Amino acid sequence: MPGAGPEAATPRVAASAALRLADVVRAGLPAYARAHRLPAHHWKIFNAIQVCRTPLLGGHQYQCAHCRCAHFAPHACGNRHCPTCQGINSQHWLAAQAGLLLPIPCFHGVFTLPHQFNLLMGQNQQALYDLLFASAAETLLSFGRNNLGAQLGVTAVLHTWSQTLLDHYHLHCIVSGGGPAFEGSR
Repeated sequence: MPGAGPEAATPRVAASAALRLADVVRAGLPAYARAHRLPAHHWKIFNAIQVCRTPLLGGHQYQCAHCRCAHFAPHACGNRHCPTCQGINSQHWLAAQAGLLLPIPCFHGVFTLPHQFNLLMGQNQQALYDLLFASAAETLLSFGRNNLGAQLGVTAVLHTWSQTLLDHYHLHCIVSGGGPAFEGSR
């Protein structure tokens, strides 16, 4: 069947509708795929995002009891990388975390693995991810212990891609600008 790809089953985006990541992926992925090789798990994510909330995933047909108009509610992909599916979950998580913050400034730090290690990282991900997290945590906690005399709070998130979707292993860390003093006085 001609045009059987995800773009064929995707409803046209109205001029007033917001542009979604799925729209960008559908438009740009075919050309990008011809020029670049992507790991299988990246393809799985892209394929989920580009069919999210399209007829390809199915859905439910409803009829309004008032106006008798039919409404189609498409199914979502549910992929954790899909901003359409996970956006509300992220907002709820962020709101819950905001209540746990100490009344002190926080800082953003990034720990990046040199690109010379990309091939090695691809061959032994679990051990090297553990080592990257452990190294960043020890560096930050030692700084807090030695320079501030306090136990810092740290949240670290692993990112494995660059903005150009190439391998780029790094941790984004949110670090408290202070914390409970080790001697317990403040």
